[in-house]
Amino acid sequence: MKLICMHCSKPFEGENTKFCSQGCRDSHIVALERKIREIVENDTTHVKKFSQGY
Repeated sequence: MKLICMHCSKPFEGENTKFCSQGCRDSHIVALERKIREIVENDTTHVKKFSQGY
């Protein structure tokens, strides 16, 4: 079955996987972590909410 990689958008053969290689999987995770860091970097309210138990 042809699938499309979530990271590089290349078609590949496989079943029940979202990435064509381990490298694409790792790169996708790094990109997500970077986006999350950028989003919360200047947002002090998330820290206040966590510290107050929300």
